[in-house]
Amino acid sequence: MFYPYYYPRTYWPAFQATPYSHDYTFTHRLYPEINTELFMKSAEQMKGLLKEADVLMDHITNSSEWTAELMKAAQQSNKSEVIQLLKSTGVQSKMDVSYTPDGLNIMLYTSVGDLDCGHLRISIRWR
Repeated sequence: MFYPYYYPRTYWPAFQATPYSHDYTFTHRLYPEINTELFMKSAEQMKGLLKEADVLMDHITNSSEWTAELMKAAQQSNKSEVIQLLKSTGVQSKMDVSYTPDGLNIMLYTSVGDLDCGHLRISIRWR
């Protein structure tokens, strides 16, 4: 069965030129001056998060006993123990964890001063 596509009518606002006029006026968006300082600091903080994530992944892949404890705590919905186990690897960043029957989600946060400037989400599947 064929249903024709409905094309809505196009209305041209009164303040713009009609589509057949050659008097188009374009307004350009004004952007603030570029300041790379915060962007560079955020990138530097993100490098730290990536190093912490690497240490965490090394710990998960190299210690089957510790990984079993982590999975058991997550399956029992013991969030404080999961965070404690993750912090025991040396992770200093602020973190939040969530888990599902299929895996573990870790969100690491970093900031510059009082400004939240970077997030790193790690999703690891165990099922």
